Amino acid sequence: MENKENVDPIPKSDKPAKSSRSSIVKKRRKFHGKAESHASPPKSFLDRLPVEIVDMICGEVWQDDIPAFRLQCKYICKIATPHMLHSVHVRFKKTSIDALLEISKHPVLSQNVKQINYEPNLVEKRSREDWEKKIPLVDSSSDVGFPRPPKQSASEREWRLFHRSVRKYIYQSERKPYTTKELDFAWPNYERYLREQDEMIEKDYASQDLYQAITALPNLTSIHVNSGFGLWHGYGWTDATNVNPYGDGLCHATSKGSDELGAPGLGQMVSLINMVHRAGVKLTSLRIGSLSWRFFYECEDDDGEDGELFNTMNGVMHSLQDFELFITTWSEMDDSEDIDEGEVEECTDFMKGGMLARMLSGAPDLHKLAISFDAYESGCPIELQDLVCDMYWPHLYIIRLDCIDTYEQDWLNFFKRHAKTIKRVALGTIRLMDGNWPDVLENMQNMLELDEVQFRKELIGLEPHLQMWRFDPPGCTSSKDDSVQENRTRWALEKYMIRGGICPLRDPDAHPQTLFDLDFFV
Repeated sequence: MENKENVDPIPKSDKPAKSSRSSIVKKRRKFHGKAESHASPPKSFLDRLPVEIVDMICGEVWQDDIPAFRLQCKYICKIATPHMLHSVHVRFKKTSIDALLEISKHPVLSQNVKQINYEPNLVEKRSREDWEKKIPLVDSSSDVGFPRPPKQSASEREWRLFHRSVRKYIYQSERKPYTTKELDFAWPNYERYLREQDEMIEKDYASQDLYQAITALPNLTSIHVNSGFGLWHGYGWTDATNVNPYGDGLCHATSKGSDELGAPGLGQMVSLINMVHRAGVKLTSLRIGSLSWRFFYECEDDDGEDGELFNTMNGVMHSLQDFELFITTWSEMDDSEDIDEGEVEECTDFMKGGMLARMLSGAPDLHKLAISFDAYESGCPIELQDLVCDMYWPHLYIIRLDCIDTYEQDWLNFFKRHAKTIKRVALGTIRLMDGNWPDVLENMQNMLELDEVQFRKELIGLEPHLQMWRFDPPGCTSSKDDSVQENRTRWALEKYMIRGGICPLRDPDAHPQTLFDLDFFV
């Protein structure tokens, strides 16, 4: 072997020559940060995953982030594109409806839309003086510090954390001082929103534009309407960017911005139902938040019979599997502080005619049914028997009821008819007109095999003696705090309804009744 010490080094003249100009250019590019622009981007590992896995990942990505996610590579782009714009948020605003029209004309995106979230809130008409007094405390349209909302499918804890952050942000922020120049700039924008809003109302709530859009969305199967109230958990919609679309006019659209009909969302809903029926859309999901009870009054003709709107609504409901309805008894005639009892009583008298029950009979294939009202000061506005009569849905899987009066036998008969199919039950305020709740819950537990149960608000009994168990913690107390009696009773009752055992309400020491302020519910 040759000794290393005897190996001659390579002469400098024999080494490969480097271009001095090339070396200088590379150094210069590196110095100016331009070298990266000529380098090939790192390869994504996602293109080595199966299509099914990537498709599942796309389903978990926030919809606003899908366009950027598509840019990973062509493989990802092809899989992620169908996930774009599954749902479209449409406001009762000219630019928002125009955007829906543009989406409906796109050859690819129009095929993706399966759900429309329609927010028919209106901007309230005010004088210049009143408008200045009502300017929002915080203008979130220009404030990037406003908390970003979670997904609609987020847990109750995530929603509670978000709302706590919003309250903290608002109440710890000072009112923005607007100068006269800023107010003079915003006022014409506010007036423009009112003009555009009036023009859309005159055109039957922009029904022709909406009709033109949805007829070009071949895969549309869901329409969710919300005018400020959440459907079950009480949360309204918020844009992912959390930008106030009326920020340049220093105003907001609200559910109380009702039109000449004097009832929130009534005109918009009548127009929407007529338009959906005319377009021949086969909906499988219809969720309506904060719909005035007067909508059902409009479904009658002058002779008190089922009118044209009733037949139209029945046609829309025929293909439904998911129907969720939040009915409000509020009207523009109500006092600003208290709910007018006359409105609730008028609603109760009308619902005894069975209009809502006849409407529900038009949806024979319901899998999910959620009905709730917003007032019970003079009694719950409807009895269960007036709501469901003797109807039977062979595929009913989820039932949610809130602010309902019922008699023990009617209640048990309903669950007995659906004992083989119902697996999830959610109850808000339920007033039992006779019997007692421990007996009723034991009968329910024996006949049902439930996977999930939720108790909210309270269970009230009137005869043969007054009884009430409350499940909502007082004030801002956490619903996870095990030191709160309401939480302990709720958890014990939910566990009992699924696993069985002894009904917790049988133990008055461990789960006492909430007797304070009981007369208010009677």
